[in-house]
Amino acid sequence: MSQHVVLILGGYGAFGSRIARNLAQHPEISVIIAGRDRAAATAFARSLESGRGQAVVVDVSKPDGIAAFLAAKPTVVVDAAGPFQARGYDVARSCALNGIHYVDLADARAHVAGIVELDPIACAHDVTMISGASTVPAISTAMVDDLVPDPAKVQEIHVGISPGHRAPRGLATVRSIFSYCGKPIPSVAGGIEFGWGGLTRYHYPSPVGSRWLSHVDTPERALWRARYPALRSSSIRAGFEIGSLHLVLSAASRAVRMGIISSLEPCARLAIRVADTFNALGTDTGAMHVRVIEMHETGTVVERTSMLVAEKGDGPQVPATPAALIVKKVLGLPGYAPLAVRGARPCIGLLTRAEILEELSPFAIRYYADA
Repeated sequence: MSQHVVLILGGYGAFGSRIARNLAQHPEISVIIAGRDRAAATAFARSLESGRGQAVVVDVSKPDGIAAFLAAKPTVVVDAAGPFQARGYDVARSCALNGIHYVDLADARAHVAGIVELDPIACAHDVTMISGASTVPAISTAMVDDLVPDPAKVQEIHVGISPGHRAPRGLATVRSIFSYCGKPIPSVAGGIEFGWGGLTRYHYPSPVGSRWLSHVDTPERALWRARYPALRSSSIRAGFEIGSLHLVLSAASRAVRMGIISSLEPCARLAIRVADTFNALGTDTGAMHVRVIEMHETGTVVERTSMLVAEKGDGPQVPATPAALIVKKVLGLPGYAPLAVRGARPCIGLLTRAEILEELSPFAIRYYADA
């Protein structure tokens, strides 16, 4: 049996660890856990089943960091070490030049959309390079396409994501959100919105309940206009389970917008500590919804909605699933439709809703859709 080596940057983190456990279930794959903390990487690698985990110290911010993971000679590199807002493509480019497939979990708009600049290099070295293999834009786009298979009919898309308060709060994720709070971000359908503005309330089914949601800056804002040419209105929002925390961040974001505060990013560590003190008031239940409005040839307007509800702390499996699925498709593992495409592109149109749900089936995650 051929053995594929998959190296995961940030492999012991909230999402990287779940990708590693997913991939380690397959005897065709050996997993290398890479990160800055040798002890954490080693301990997690040893916890993987069947002894197929190894550990390596890698800090891609240092001059020798990339050489460290190249020395492991991986077949695929999964980059789960955000935030990606201020990162370039050094890791991805090095992978392409060395014939290594690359997948990342970036949710940074410019990073995901800009991966196409590496397409000539990726094609020349016969590798697949996928950016944004996470909830956004991979799962959000798959849910839209499932609701309305003809992209030319899509006129409106509205997305909301609200994780349970007890879900892991990684510093990279919080820094990513805080970096654009109160800052102008492009609307999907044209115009300008503001990060963590557009405050609204959405009613999810029990046990999730009502949650506040606000505008977030995600890759769809740069990708969906081309994919859905008739799109005239769209929103992408996220929110906290505990309403008071959401409203405090909403107020702070408005202070940034008014120029009272320059940026909330330096407050990320403090915000995590504050949020941790509210854990007893939160739950491990979260949800995501996608609402689409389509126009039929007859002029009839139809609204459709689908939803994922995650319980028992399984919410983080959702953002971790697309990257693991892309890796298995690139490697052509038995039971997975091969992803034979080569080149560099965002993770849209590469996964179906059915594939994603099959991968999530072992977890306490339910899917709802209009009949």
